[in-house]
Amino acid sequence: MGVHLDADQMLSSSELRQLKSGAEAYPFADDEAKVVYKLFNLRGTENLETPQGWLGKRVIMVERGDDELEVVLSEATLTDTLEKLIILNDAGGHPTEIVGLSDDGNFMIAKQPFALPYVDFKNDRRIAVEAIKAVIPSFTRLNREIGVFWLRDQAWMICDLHNGNIMRSRENKPTIIDALIGRLPASVSGKVPWARDALEDSRALRLNLPKIVRKSFGEDVDDDEL
Repeated sequence: MGVHLDADQMLSSSELRQLKSGAEAYPFADDEAKVVYKLFNLRGTENLETPQGWLGKRVIMVERGDDELEVVLSEATLTDTLEKLIILNDAGGHPTEIVGLSDDGNFMIAKQPFALPYVDFKNDRRIAVEAIKAVIPSFTRLNREIGVFWLRDQAWMICDLHNGNIMRSRENKPTIIDALIGRLPASVSGKVPWARDALEDSRALRLNLPKIVRKSFGEDVDDDEL
């Protein structure tokens, strides 16, 4: 790959084209192979469970009270980052392969096929969300929008679906190249109606189950009995 640290501890490459760095990785494009390598900084990482600001963020749902929930972004551990890459790939996001470590052990390397710019952000975002079998619940009263999808017998939250994370694949299909991922707590989906519905709907999508039909408020009330 020809990637190395210079005297100022900055990454550069004699073989690959360096792209704009994100919050958690340093991307380099291989124009001949039509792939992008993403390098995640492991320097100073003591173990898999140590939060590191340079590994990006993870999403957690915090219960502030009986009726108040908050979506919080916290520093990710290496385990969080590995889990995110694997889960988003397996859910149907942009294909991502974890290549391994750099020769010096300072960087974890992941690889993705080249992606193309989105055409219509709003529509492409909708299609990309559908591709991972996610639903975006309405009227959550949360501090940020989330999607919910089902994978590996678990409900997951996804957010940060901004215009930098929605692109198109080589096949010209809208895809999610990156996002923030976290587990939807069972304590929330077990008692909060919108979370329960989102879990059930996304699970039905993933498992190809019949669409769940719910009665609207007052639908089964007989006016003559009022």
